[in-house]
Amino acid sequence: MQNRGSPNKVVCVLGDGELNEGSVWEAVLVANAYKLDNLLFVVDRNFFQANMPTEELIPLEPLTDKFAAFGAAVKRIDGHDFIALEEALTSFPFQKDKLNVLIADTRRGKGLPSIEARADRWFCNFTHDEVEALLGELHGEHSATIESETLVVR
Repeated sequence: MQNRGSPNKVVCVLGDGELNEGSVWEAVLVANAYKLDNLLFVVDRNFFQANMPTEELIPLEPLTDKFAAFGAAVKRIDGHDFIALEEALTSFPFQKDKLNVLIADTRRGKGLPSIEARADRWFCNFTHDEVEALLGELHGEHSATIESETLVVR
């Protein structure tokens, strides 16, 4: 689009687990080679890939430095802070002639203490009662008790 003179912007949302794919880094190199400053990669940095912490599988940190080394203009924010998200998104492009990368640090299951940042509770076949309990927990009514078997995903 940019090469055709279009003023449109493109946003690509990536999970941090996807960053283990070489095609992502190839895309970063190509975007910088063509100076695609209308392109924004938003990385959901929740520190998990499937049901395993990213840093135990293939360490990604220092992630900001890695994207910068590939030529990107990088911002890192708290992905649960809507004001920070709005400020980052409205300031895009961050730098002329560079791919833009916004790393949004998040926590899986944020706001649900019984499953928050727990790999063993991310892939489960919850019962109806467990779903109801989780909804109650989300609304601050009580803590949920989860007994469903964890599904193994790799």
